[in-house]
Order: sequence, then structure tokens, then C-alpha cells
Amino acid sequence: MNSESLTYAELDIRVNNLANGLLEHGVQPGDRIALLAMNCLDYAVVAYAVAKCGCVLVPVNFRFQHGELVYVINNSSPAVLFVGPEFAQLVSEAATDFSSNPDIVAMTGEAIGGGPTLATLMIKGPETEPGIKVDPFSAAMIMYTSGTTGFPKGVLFSHAANLAVAQGLIIEGDMDRDDVVLISVPMFHNAGLNALLLPCLMMGATAHIMSGGFDPEEIMTVIAAQRISLTLWVPTMLALLVDHRAKGNYDLSSLKKIWYGSSPISRRVLDASMKLFDAGFYQFYGQTESGMNSVLRPEDHAERSQFTGREMVGAELRIVDDNGDDVVEGVVGEVIIAQMPLGMIGYYGNEAATSEVIRDGWIYSGDLARIEGGGYFTIIDRKRDMIISGAENIYSKEVEDIIAGHPAVREVSVFGIPHDTYGESVCAAVVLQDGQRVTEDEIIAFCEQKFSRYKRPRAVEFHDELPKNASGKVTKNVLREPHWMEEAKRV
Repeated sequence: MNSESLTYAELDIRVNNLANGLLEHGVQPGDRIALLAMNCLDYAVVAYAVAKCGCVLVPVNFRFQHGELVYVINNSSPAVLFVGPEFAQLVSEAATDFSSNPDIVAMTGEAIGGGPTLATLMIKGPETEPGIKVDPFSAAMIMYTSGTTGFPKGVLFSHAANLAVAQGLIIEGDMDRDDVVLISVPMFHNAGLNALLLPCLMMGATAHIMSGGFDPEEIMTVIAAQRISLTLWVPTMLALLVDHRAKGNYDLSSLKKIWYGSSPISRRVLDASMKLFDAGFYQFYGQTESGMNSVLRPEDHAERSQFTGREMVGAELRIVDDNGDDVVEGVVGEVIIAQMPLGMIGYYGNEAATSEVIRDGWIYSGDLARIEGGGYFTIIDRKRDMIISGAENIYSKEVEDIIAGHPAVREVSVFGIPHDTYGESVCAAVVLQDGQRVTEDEIIAFCEQKFSRYKRPRAVEFHDELPKNASGKVTKNVLREPHWMEEAKRV
């Protein structure tokens, strides 16, 4: 385990060294600079050096394979690509397909393709602040979406938007300077870089950065050893921690604030997590395009745990019908979020997609939600995931919530498949708890007394695991595709 640490003063010196080294190397304000690496201290150094140069950071998903990496590099055309040692071979092989010709910088070890190393760039740069005046509303970052449908789109953020989201999280998430914050989510994603690290820097809290994959035993050990007080996890991570807890005893008493979000959480996982950790739970909702914009605070979990949350500080949300008019309590509509101050500038190099999502200063999320009263709302489904069977709307989350209550079920995802008579019918993809066995008929029978016949699944698939993107969200398109491809062949 890497035990290197930096004070904020030491971090600032390293950032200035690198920022000045990049400027000496020929980088210009506005240039894109890509970063492909595992979580590490130097990830932060590169990210903030890029910001001080007035350049645009392009964090690259470290799970990308050859084609995905080539797409993102060609789409963003970076002047420089920083590469962690784990990805040197991947980049060397992919470089022949890059349409641009970025200077490749090895973050450790030997140079790649004759390019400089991080160390040589830092040696060139003095410790003084670089002489670049950065407009807070200028582009700071291109964060690529998870690509649940087709290739990912590059979401362009300003410095001001990133800071506004971080400020809201600090206030609503009760972060203070004495917190010791565990960053175990990937830093190529907003959750790691902007939702955790940036608030730490703004507050002067301690950030403990973990590299590698998500290992429940290592996580528990680090919480105990480092006296972690705050972290952010996605529901899949919480499920793994809950299942692992029985395998060992750990002192988790320091952990008092758990932020979670990114995907729906089952009642079972939430209840088990709240029993495992003597902590306040904070559910945050948002998207890459809009930033975090709602919260369900610890005091809300007693009576409103089934809700998604309410507007957080700095955000403005509406729930509207297809005409753009606000819906009333109890009615389902689409969540839209004010573009300023939290949202994206637009999709990089894609005006058509930008104009489709941003209308009159509002970001249309594609999420369907119901107004619950008192300022709260509940996400019901993705607009594109809603199932229409016999002209009836079926919200997949409603069916998922019921099936998730079966004692043998660990995870479930519900989606629409072709039906000759009704157009679509409900299919459930289920992952069982270890050692559990249950049949398709038993799952369907479990649903019989829970809701109307047309909402019940007509098919159940059993999987060892559900396909997920880097954000931990289930990629329903991967589950749907074989069924609709088969239908296309039949027709």
C-alpha cells in the first residue's frame, strides 16, 4: 500500500512545478490534456496543474479498451496525454490509431514513445504561481459520459460549475476540516475527482486516496487504520461491504458520514448498510451533465428513505410534462435542472446533442420523477427505460423494488422485451444471493400479490452479475439488446 502523503503546501508546490513545466513544454491555455491513470496522488497533481494552465482536463476511464480509448482521444484531440504505468502498453498499441498526435507523458518509469516523463516536466517548472489568469466560466474539464447508449459524449464543465457543486456537497454533506475522507471511487469520474477531492481541498480536510479495484477487506481495514470519517460509495459498493462484513471484525466507529448515489439502492442494501455503519447516510442525485443537485439527508431517512431527495444548495429543479409545464404533486414528469450554476456548458464538439438536452437554460435529464410534497421527489425511471405494454406505462424501478424484496435476490434490473400482442412485456434480470436457489416461476409468483398483472414480469433471467458502466449503473441496453436483435431477425 502506497503511504506517500502531501501537505497542501507541498501539493501546491508540485502543482506549480508541473503547470510551469507544461507551459515551458509549449502547452497553451485552452488545450485539452488527457489523463489515463489509476487513483494516486499524482492524479491530483496533474488535474490541478492543468487547471492552473487554463487548459481543459480530459479524465479517461481506466477500464477503456483499445477502441474506446481511441474514440475519446480522437474526439477530444488532446495536446498531451498523461499515462499511468498500468496503461503504457495499451497506449503504445493504440497510439497508431490516434488521429491527433498528443505528446505522451509517462507518470512513472520510462518514457513512452520518446515523450517526456512527469518528473522531467516538473524539473523544468519553478515553484511560483504560473502567470495565467483563468476565467472561472471557461472550460475546465471534459468528462465523458458512461456510454450506456452508443459512444460516450464529452460533457464540458466550467471551473465555476465544479466549484459550485463542491460547495453544495460541503454544505449538504456536512463536511468539515477535521474530516478524514476516503476516496475509493475512480478519480476519472466526477464522484472521485469533483465530489470528494475538490471539497476536501476547499475545506482543508484530509483526503486518503486508494488505488486499485474495490476490495471490501482492504476498505474495511483502511477505515479502521486511518480513522476514516467520511466517504462516498455507489450502492454496488455498499452491497459488497454488507456481504463481506460477516467475514471479519473491524473497528468502523470513526465513519460518521456516508454519501451515496449514482444508481438506485435496494431497500435490503440500505437497511443492512445502516445497521452495519453507525453513520449518517446522505443520498445525492445528479448526472454528469447537471452535477449533483439533490440530497436526502440523514434525518430524512427515517420517514422518506424511499424518496430520492430535495433540491440541494445552489440547485434549481423542476419536474415537467411533455409540454414543459410543471406537474403537480403525485404526478410523474421529467426532471429538468437549471444549467447555471451547476450544469455543463454543453457536449464537446456536438452542438446537435447539446441543443437536444439544453433548452432555454434548462438541462433535460431524461429521468422521470414523481413529486412527493414538501419539496421532495422520487426518481421512477429513465425516460428511455419506461416500458409501454398494451398502452400502459410501466416504470421499471417500481417492479425492481418489489423483486429486490425477495430474500434470495441480491440485484435485479427490469427492462422491456418484444411482445407480439402488447408491443412490450416485462423481463427481470436477477442476481441471486450466494447459496440461494429460486426459479423463474417463484419470482413471478412473488410479484402476483404486489401489483397489477400487466406489470408482472413475463420472463426472468438469472445472471452471475449485471453489466454495469464505470459509474456503477446497470447498462440495460446490454440486457435488452439480445432480445430485440432476435426480434429483428424474426421479423
